[in-house]
Amino acid sequence: MKFFYERTESEREICVVIKPHSLYLMFGMLAVWLLNDFMLQSAPVAQILMPAFLVFIAVRFFTIIKVHREILVALKQGRVKTQGSKFSFNNPLTYVIQKEQPASQSQTHDE
Repeated sequence: MKFFYERTESEREICVVIKPHSLYLMFGMLAVWLLNDFMLQSAPVAQILMPAFLVFIAVRFFTIIKVHREILVALKQGRVKTQGSKFSFNNPLTYVIQKEQPASQSQTHDE
C-alpha cells in the first residue's frame, strides 16, 4: 500500500521506503483521543475515535508486516543498508536490501 510504504525492486537490490504519513496520523489520532479523554470527557466522541484508531493500527500492522519480515530476514543475513529518518518527509526511512547472488555467480572457479 503506497500510503504506508513504497517498495521498488531492481536486478541487484530491493528498496523499501517507509512513509512517515501514517506515523503522524497515528500521533494525531492519539492526541485527539487524549485531549478528549482528559479535557472534553465526551463518551460519544470516544466511541467513534477509539474504534477508528484501532482499525487504523490494525490495517497499518497487517499492511506493513510482510515487508518488515523481509527486512528482518535480510538484517539477519547482513544485506541491509538504512538511511533517513522515520520522522522526515524529505528524507524518509529507507531500507536497501542487496539481493542474494546465485551460488554459480558468486563463486569463481580456477580451472
